[in-house]
Amino acid sequence: MSKEKLASLRAVTAGTTFVSPDLADEFTERYGIPVMIMYGATEFGGAVAGWTKPLIGEWWARKRGSVGRPFPGVKMRTVDESGNVLPVGTTGRLEVCSSQTGTGTNQWVRTSDLAHLDDDNFVYIDGRADDAIIRGGFKVQPETVCNALRAHSSVLDASVYGKTDERLGQVPVAVIELIAGVDPVDEAELKEFVRNQLTGYEVPVTIHTVDALPRSVSLKVDRRRLLEMVAELESTRV
Repeated sequence: MSKEKLASLRAVTAGTTFVSPDLADEFTERYGIPVMIMYGATEFGGAVAGWTKPLIGEWWARKRGSVGRPFPGVKMRTVDESGNVLPVGTTGRLEVCSSQTGTGTNQWVRTSDLAHLDDDNFVYIDGRADDAIIRGGFKVQPETVCNALRAHSSVLDASVYGKTDERLGQVPVAVIELIAGVDPVDEAELKEFVRNQLTGYEVPVTIHTVDALPRSVSLKVDRRRLLEMVAELESTRV
């Protein structure tokens, strides 16, 4: 799309799924339009945290990867599974206190998201508590593995899920989509690449490459269709 067709836009908001800061930077560089990443959920009736143009101008270079700060009137914290409030910088279940929840401003609503807040009150989403893969007693967060794969120069996006394993309970399996025009990447190379970023139990046992990750209308990866694609790939390998 030409830059002229977007000339009337002053900013673009994004909040339906993970937004790579590299992709946001690429879009801004190409069109001169900042991408304001937001965080919200159905129970909040919209976004409760995010970036604004002033925040981007002041903080983006130092806080890339964050979903921004809580909006005015919104408080956020992280807690452990027992509800104990965690220190700044510690990942835990994200709780939100906001009038948008419909429960009043004095009640905390626990989300299914794992997150941490830094000293400047920027929020980082680290995954979902209900997506955790338990591999031999060790917990693997799919988003952590996805981020490691996305860091590869040839990988456009990734999705990770837990596959049933008789010995370990579950093992992580990854499915990646490559950047258009790049040469295929060997699975062993990708495993070696992420091994430098992850602990051993987080490294996927298998990494499949597909032409495009299946997505819903909200652009989130469609898990059912993804599993169907993997089943077809595995049957072809056999």
